[in-house]
Amino acid sequence: MSNSVAHTTWHEIVAWAIENDTHRMVMVPGMGAKIVSLVDKRDGFEWVVGAGSRPVRPVAYGALWHEQDMAGWDEMFPTIIACPYPGPGPLHGTPLPDHGEAWTMPWAAEQTGEGELTLTLTGRALPYRLTRRASFTAPNTLRLSYTLVNLSSDPMPYIWAAHPQFAAGLDGEIVFPAAVTEVINTIPESWGWGPPETRFDWPEATAIDGRRVRLDKVGAPALHQARKLFALPQVRPSWAAVLRRTSGHWLRFEWNPQEVPYLGLWVDEGALNHEAVGAPEPTTGWYDNLALAWEKHEVTVVPAGATQAWTLTLKLGTDGNPVPGQA
Repeated sequence: MSNSVAHTTWHEIVAWAIENDTHRMVMVPGMGAKIVSLVDKRDGFEWVVGAGSRPVRPVAYGALWHEQDMAGWDEMFPTIIACPYPGPGPLHGTPLPDHGEAWTMPWAAEQTGEGELTLTLTGRALPYRLTRRASFTAPNTLRLSYTLVNLSSDPMPYIWAAHPQFAAGLDGEIVFPAAVTEVINTIPESWGWGPPETRFDWPEATAIDGRRVRLDKVGAPALHQARKLFALPQVRPSWAAVLRRTSGHWLRFEWNPQEVPYLGLWVDEGALNHEAVGAPEPTTGWYDNLALAWEKHEVTVVPAGATQAWTLTLKLGTDGNPVPGQA
């Protein structure tokens, strides 16, 4: 397998590409380490939503995520919903911006091995160092290895979440492990899914208005609706997938649930984005608000001066079957 790392550009912004014989991924260190392309080179199939007509530019610290380019795959850290920092010590109450700060800040980039690119961020609101190493480890396998160093003298609770905008098309389907039989709504009632923590069966449920709905199917952007759901915190899934039924393309996240205990799902059917989006979100907090996750005792904490690491593996296929272990 031939692996390479090379400079490129995205909308005239400096970017890096890593690739092997079959796949290519492009990321932009100066825009929060955003992953802006994940393409199958054999047929040109692109998994990542582009910016469309939205302007592409570096993002100001504290910006609102939904007012930006809405493209790509961002890193969420140390929260998703803006909130005061709930951890102990002198930084308690520090404002944490919308969707965290990692997606708005430049990361330092360094080629650290054959086919491997390492991106590093030093925190602003909180004292930490976050590193992501990216490489293809097999023709159909991308590995993202994360290391978090707590540079403070106090324990640090944090939410890290993968935050992709995957192109679900008009035939997208979300696939979860069989252990996920129930999910909860985590966004305000105004979105149409009841108050936060309203429960629904998975994958088929009864909506608030009494309709039977398939929560695992992604609808067209003309619907102008969205949903944010979480698997129940005790389930601890270890994978989630997106399937494009017509072409058979699929991608599957895999992770160690002892490192990344929780799983969210964002489905956007034209509410915010111009394309249909299906986005599993492995995460270290339940759910998007760090202060609330801390209150619920459902959040990962890195001890003072300590280091934690986790790995997110992305498998890609074209046989229409994203379930691990099934032929």
